[in-house]
Amino acid sequence: MVIRIEQEIKASVERVWGILLEKVHAPDQFIPGIEEFEIQERGENEWIRSLYTETDDVVELITIFPEEKKMIFSLVRHAFLKGTLSHQIFSKEENSVLVFEQDREITLSELEGLDMKPALEAALLQIKEKAEN
Repeated sequence: MVIRIEQEIKASVERVWGILLEKVHAPDQFIPGIEEFEIQERGENEWIRSLYTETDDVVELITIFPEEKKMIFSLVRHAFLKGTLSHQIFSKEENSVLVFEQDREITLSELEGLDMKPALEAALLQIKEKAEN
């Protein structure tokens, strides 16, 4: 299921991009429940990252497109999801527009119908607040 949300942020593209890079390097500061994380492999613009919570471990391939100010998080292993999440920043006058686009599928029938949009909106709001302060 594809979900797309966007938010105008009163900050430069460079400021928002820096925060997104922080999110890659320090996900525990942005994603609740992470007890530990590890960058397993790092290429020029591709990383494999593991995230560990009390109940699950997640492995994702992160691909970064610096020129386009875009990053894509592709799930390699997750307990109940498969697919991708992208973050991209566009310039709007002196502000930025941050777009999250999720193309993920729930793989457990008992979680079918779970609304993922509130979690995306909360993540986007967190980045907006950090960028504007």
